[in-house]
Amino acid sequence: MWPQDKDKAVLMTTETDARGGFCFKAKPGLYVLQVIVPDAEMRAGLALKPKVFPVTVASKPVMDVIFSQFLASVSGKITCLDGCGELMVILQSILRPGEKRSLQLAAKSTSLAFTFENVLPGKYKMSIIQEDWCWKNKSLEIEVVEEDVSGIEFRQTGYMLRCSLSHAITLEFYQDGNGLENVGVYNLSKGVNRFCLSKPGVYEVTPRSCHRFEHEYYTYDTSAPSILTLTAIRHHVLGTITTDKLMDVMVTIRSSIDSEPDLVLGPLKSQQELRQEQQRAEIETRRQEREKKGPDEEGSKPPVQEMVEELLGPFHYDFSYWARSGEKITVTPSSKELLFYPPSIETVVSGESCPGKLIEIYGKAGLFLEGQIHPELEGVEIIISEKGAPSPLITVFTDDKGSYSVGPLHSDLEYTVTAQKEGFILSGVEETVGDFKAFALAGVTFEIKSEDGHPLAGVLLSLSGGTFRSNLLTQDNGMLTFPNLSPGQYYFKPMMKEFRFEPSSQMIEVQEGQNLKIAIVGYRTAYSCYGTVSSLNGEPEQGVAVEAVGQGECALYGEDTITDEEGRFRLRGLLPSCLYHIQLKAEGNDHIERALPHHSAIQVGSDDVDNVNIVAFRQINQFDLSGNVITTSEYLPTLWRKLPEQDIAQGSYIALPLTLLLLLAGYNHDKLIPLLLQLTSRLQGVCALGQAGADTGGLEDIKRQAKKQKTRRT
Repeated sequence: MWPQDKDKAVLMTTETDARGGFCFKAKPGLYVLQVIVPDAEMRAGLALKPKVFPVTVASKPVMDVIFSQFLASVSGKITCLDGCGELMVILQSILRPGEKRSLQLAAKSTSLAFTFENVLPGKYKMSIIQEDWCWKNKSLEIEVVEEDVSGIEFRQTGYMLRCSLSHAITLEFYQDGNGLENVGVYNLSKGVNRFCLSKPGVYEVTPRSCHRFEHEYYTYDTSAPSILTLTAIRHHVLGTITTDKLMDVMVTIRSSIDSEPDLVLGPLKSQQELRQEQQRAEIETRRQEREKKGPDEEGSKPPVQEMVEELLGPFHYDFSYWARSGEKITVTPSSKELLFYPPSIETVVSGESCPGKLIEIYGKAGLFLEGQIHPELEGVEIIISEKGAPSPLITVFTDDKGSYSVGPLHSDLEYTVTAQKEGFILSGVEETVGDFKAFALAGVTFEIKSEDGHPLAGVLLSLSGGTFRSNLLTQDNGMLTFPNLSPGQYYFKPMMKEFRFEPSSQMIEVQEGQNLKIAIVGYRTAYSCYGTVSSLNGEPEQGVAVEAVGQGECALYGEDTITDEEGRFRLRGLLPSCLYHIQLKAEGNDHIERALPHHSAIQVGSDDVDNVNIVAFRQINQFDLSGNVITTSEYLPTLWRKLPEQDIAQGSYIALPLTLLLLLAGYNHDKLIPLLLQLTSRLQGVCALGQAGADTGGLEDIKRQAKKQKTRRT
C-alpha cells in the first residue's frame, strides 16, 4: 500500500494470512492498494482484480477492500459457406502447453457461436478443426489480461482440394450447375498441392499440359472430399519438318512397344498454309458481316479488297505424338518429291518433364529421272545406279506408254541409266538423258532331220555373225533355237560325223523382230560299229582303246575309240563297202595281255554293225585254276594236272583234295557227295588251325591279309 502521492509517504507491505486476509494501519488519507502475485503464481495463470484498489481512510476502519481471482470468458462465432455441420474449436495455452480445452460444435446453419468460460489470463492459440475446408484464419492468437475476450470469428472461405500430381500441370475447373462454368485455372507443381474452391458443389477438373493422364477430365464433389490423384501416362512429343518446297508430307511413327500400331500422319499442312486458311476464314467472316449490314450502313465508300498472305518458303510442317515414358519411337517422313535429312530419327521419351521438340527433319526437293522408249514399249527394265557403284540403286519398269519416272533422288550425285528387255536391243537416244530406242531381237530355229524324216540329235550347229558366236548341239527332237539375235547377217554350218547336210552351210539375213525357221536334211555317209569289251568273267572293261582297221582297198581308213564305264564302244565313220578288222589297239592298253578273238572282221554295208564283243585278258602273274575231268574209273590212274613252278598258295592245299573228291564224285556221285561235304568241312577246320598255330603275330597277319587285293579270276 502507498499513498496516492508517493513522494510524501513511504510504501507499506504486509503478508496475507491463511485465509487471504490482510490489515494495514494507516493515518487518514488517500491510499492505493495492490496485490503483488509471485512470479510462479503468475506463470500458473493467477491474476487478481482489480489490479489496484484506491482507498480513502477517514475516521473509521475500511473493511470492504476485496481482491478476487480473475477468470475470463472467451467467445466468438463460426461462419460457414453452406451448413456448418460438425466442427471443433480448440483453445491452447501458449505458455502452459498442457492446458488445452476444446469445444465440439454442430449446427446445420451457416453460423455457429462458441464460448470458453473461466479462462485464466495468458496468451492462447485458438484453432478451428475442419481440414477439408479453407478458412480466412484457421488459427488465431489471443491474450487474456483483465477483461473478457469476445468477437473472435472463424470464417470459411472455400473447400480444400488436395491433388497428388506426377507432373507439374495446369488444371481448369468447371462447376457443374446450369451448365459448365469455368471457375478457375490453377498452375500446380509436381507432388501434393492444396488449394481452395470458393463454392460448394460438383466440379469437373480438366488437366492442361504436355502430359496426358488416365482420364480426359476428373470429377470432384465438395460434399465427399478426397485426394485427387493424377498420374501421367503419355507425354507430348513435338516435331517439325522444314522443306524448301511446298509438297504433301507424310510422317510414319513406329513405336518400340509391340502393342502400339504404326501411326501415319498426313498429308501435313505447313504453318504458312494454316495461317493462310485462317486469314481466308477471317476475310469470309467479315464479308458475311458486311452483307448482313447492307449498303446503307456500309456508307458510300466501297470496301477495301483484302488479300491473303503469299506462301513463301521455307515451309514448316508441325506434328506431334503422345508417347509413353521410356518409349522409343522411330519417325520416318515421306513425300513424292522430297528427300529428307536424316531419312528417319529415333528418340526415347523419358517422361520426367515436357519432351518438347525432339524431332527436327529437313526436306529438300529431289532429282527425278524420266524417260521414254521409242517406239512405245511396256515392261522395259530401267536400272538406275549411282556412278561407280557396284550394284543398282533402283529398278523400275516402263508403263503401257513406254515411259518411266524415278525419284526423288539426291541431286548432288551422278547417276547412270540403263535399259533392258528380253528379246530387244535398247540403245540411248543421242542428246537426251533417259530416252532409249528399242529394236526387237530376231530368232532362228533350226530343225534337222535324217533323209527318212527322223529327228537328228547331237548335231553340232555353228552360228556366227558380227560379234556373235555360238556352237550348240541339237536336242532329241532335232531342234535348236538361237533367240535374241540382233538384226544382221549370220553364217551357219551343221556338223556331225557320218552325215552330210543340205544345206551344208549358208549365209542368212535376219530382220528386226523376225523369227526364221530353217530345215536341214542329213544324209548318211558312213556307219558305226557297236560292241563291248569285257573280262573272262563278264565284268566290263572301261577305258580300253578299240580300233577299226581298214583292209584291202580301204587300208587307208581307220577309226578308234575308248570303251565307257559299261565296257561299250562305238566306232564311227566306217565307210560302206569296206572290210574292217575290229580289235584292241596295241598302244594305250598296257594292262591288257591279249584279246579273244584277236580281231573281228566286219563288212560295212548300208547299216550299222552291232554285237561285236571282245574278251580281254589282263596282265596277271598268278591265279587259281580249278576244273573237273569226267572219265570212267579205268582211266583214273593215268590222269595228271597243269602245275606251274611257283609258290603254292595256302588255298591250293585245300584245292587239291577238293579236286580229287570231285573226280571221285563224278564216278560215284550218289555215294560220295555226302562224304565229300563232310571231308571238306574237316579239312577247312584243320587248315585254319594250322594257320593260326604257325603265325605268332596272327592278328597283324590277318590285318595285312585283309589289305591284299583279291586275286582276279579270269
